[in-house]
Amino acid sequence: MTLTSSYTCTRCRREFDFDNIKYDSNNKLICVECLDKQQKIEKKEKLHLEKAGEGEPVNFICVSCRFKFSIKKGSQKDAKCPYCSKTKLMLVKKYKDEDDLIKDASDPRFDY
Repeated sequence: MTLTSSYTCTRCRREFDFDNIKYDSNNKLICVECLDKQQKIEKKEKLHLEKAGEGEPVNFICVSCRFKFSIKKGSQKDAKCPYCSKTKLMLVKKYKDEDDLIKDASDPRFDY
């Protein structure tokens, strides 16, 4: 008799078996699909931080506590919230027009 257990992904709320679930950087259970999406978004945000000019501030909002802060390009600081030390951050972006805002709102990081 084998015991099977399923785990719930904290992002998409679907049930998965042990082989398809992992821990993310914030130690939450997340399915492999959502983890891939999250890693792509984090890589994109890190790339945006690297593209900024030297000494130019890049604005962030912590997803956990909503603390707003900025990190200058070239800083030795890690990209984490200075208030709660979580690493799940969201870039603050200045939008050119409505179309730019709509395009950004259709980003997969807002799919739950």
